[in-house]
Amino acid sequence: MLTLLGAFMYAFLIKAYTGLPTGLKQDSNDLAVYRDTGEAILRGEFPYRDFFIEYPPASVPAFVPPALFTETPAGYADFLAHQMSLVLVATLVLVALTARRLGGDWAWVVPAIAVAAGASILFPVAVTRFDPIVSLTLALAAFCAALGGRYLLLGYASLGLGAAAKLVPALATLPLAFLEKRIGGGLRGVLLGFGIFFGVIGAFFVPAYLLGGERFVESFTYHTNRGLQLESLASSILIKLGWVQNIVFEYGAFEVSGRGTELLSALSLPITGALLLFTSAIMYRDFRAGRFGRGRFAQYAAALVLAFVIGSKVLSPQYMLWLLPLVPLAAGGLVGVGVSVVFLTTCWATVQIFPLHYGELMDMEPAATNLLIARNLLLVVLWVLMLFLPQSLTQAATSKEKP
Repeated sequence: MLTLLGAFMYAFLIKAYTGLPTGLKQDSNDLAVYRDTGEAILRGEFPYRDFFIEYPPASVPAFVPPALFTETPAGYADFLAHQMSLVLVATLVLVALTARRLGGDWAWVVPAIAVAAGASILFPVAVTRFDPIVSLTLALAAFCAALGGRYLLLGYASLGLGAAAKLVPALATLPLAFLEKRIGGGLRGVLLGFGIFFGVIGAFFVPAYLLGGERFVESFTYHTNRGLQLESLASSILIKLGWVQNIVFEYGAFEVSGRGTELLSALSLPITGALLLFTSAIMYRDFRAGRFGRGRFAQYAAALVLAFVIGSKVLSPQYMLWLLPLVPLAAGGLVGVGVSVVFLTTCWATVQIFPLHYGELMDMEPAATNLLIARNLLLVVLWVLMLFLPQSLTQAATSKEKP
């Protein structure tokens, strides 16, 4: 059954991709960056030193195969779509295996369907961005957390690879460390795990810095200099208040300007930090109370990612892919079904915003702006759910076994 679900998801993603307009495929800015990077690597050039790239160095390997085996922008986009679809299938399999390990023989069904449905809903970005790589590393970490023992160290390595590609998986090391402390090798195991995590990051970052120097550092400052993106939570609030006066294209995205935009852009980092700190405090409370089992990893990893997403001044539609392997694993039973429904509704609203009604949003038409703030409020609801879920997938399975 899982094989059929994976095959169906793959076939749907490719079929849906073929129907996308060229502006979302070979003519998109993101795919142009990917292709230019892949072709530059094949010419023997080195990222940061010979050309600028805004992404961390572990993202680069994903850009090379499509450039190696194709010759045109359309061919590159097609190859990448197949490549990312296969990565998402692997993510689906890992989520199913994790759910089965945590909750029993049939506990995988709802999470797997949620992953397949979420990826299919998000197809306009799921197969045209490299973010499925992040999804896969988070899925592998969740699987390692479910296995426990020495596999936790492999989880740290997976998160190191994900962080070297797009930074955000670094957030998931905290719940993994709590789990290591509770069921693994104690403090020594935590220190060893972080050593592996930073070792994997260093394997990518050190050569990039030695060869790229200031331009490698610039790839990080590039993002700190960005303004308030149109789709962010802060932007949607300002739009509803009528304070946004203009929308401009900067740093590869549409940003808003007007009353309060510079202030909220500057406050983005401390707000995000406060949300992450609050999330960590709730997680620590569960840890101290002895409630931090293997099923809690996905729940709190999702909570931390959501805290980052809702606090950030940048909120791109592909960020939803980071949640794909985590939210469906956060709870079992009817609670898990409800959480998955909220998550899939958020995915649907995201695609309604981009690409389907993005023009209306840029014109700040009421229907589009209402949809944007509804999607962002759903993200807040998901974050709160992750913090206060009554039971994890493991606990749901355990309660069913009790007479």
